Amino acid sequence: MPFFKTHRGLDWHYEISGAGEPIVMVHGLGASGYIWQAQKDFLQTDFQVLTLDLPGHGQSSWMPVTLTEMAHDIRQILNSLGISQFSLVASSLGGLVALELYRMIPQDIMRLSMVGSIPKFARGPNYPAGLDIERIRTLSHQFDGEYASILEIFFRSLFTMKERESERFKLLKAMLQNSPLPRREALKHFLDILEKADLRDRIASMICPLQFITGTEDYICPRVIMDWVAGHTHNARFDFMEGCGHLPFLVEAKEYNRLLEDFLLN
Repeated sequence: MPFFKTHRGLDWHYEISGAGEPIVMVHGLGASGYIWQAQKDFLQTDFQVLTLDLPGHGQSSWMPVTLTEMAHDIRQILNSLGISQFSLVASSLGGLVALELYRMIPQDIMRLSMVGSIPKFARGPNYPAGLDIERIRTLSHQFDGEYASILEIFFRSLFTMKERESERFKLLKAMLQNSPLPRREALKHFLDILEKADLRDRIASMICPLQFITGTEDYICPRVIMDWVAGHTHNARFDFMEGCGHLPFLVEAKEYNRLLEDFLLN
């Protein structure tokens, strides 16, 4: 079970499998690297796939970290594995980490695919993103109460009603119930990052191929904000998954995998 201790003393858990062009996959708030299992199984025939547990998630240890510090840590892990050029795949909050990593080592990132992810998650003037700041703060306070119950409610909110009624969702719930809960303090810290981070200036200068995969029913990444992103990026591809919420790669894995593979191979 591989771990890497960074210069700051943080133990990152990661898993690596397959052979070929490296792909680094970064999960979002409250998840772990295990959330990419269907993509890992699909991709590892032709790619070397590296999944990570963000600090305080999965089996990684915890200490307060910034986006920059997480990007530095991931760079250390990649250097230790001899990975110099790679593609990045990121979900939700993981997209912010990916954008920060690109700022740090743009020459090493061949492609970046983001799912349910935008460069700024909090609403603001002339930016109708899907999360009201007060809602983010309320959720953070709720995590001080019945933590496991609130975490389950939060997870359910990321899916549409139709998705929640599917057999696939039942399997997902069982999978997550058997996984370690993220650290409470880690979730509260990352919610603070979601509230304050604004990386909109990053995307306009990116030159690597970009892909944005979004569920048409994703209230966090509504179509209006994806249209804004489209107007501020170069060399970007936009794929919309009909009827899906915030985590389409979990409920419609085959379609998502097809879209991701098409991007990676072209």
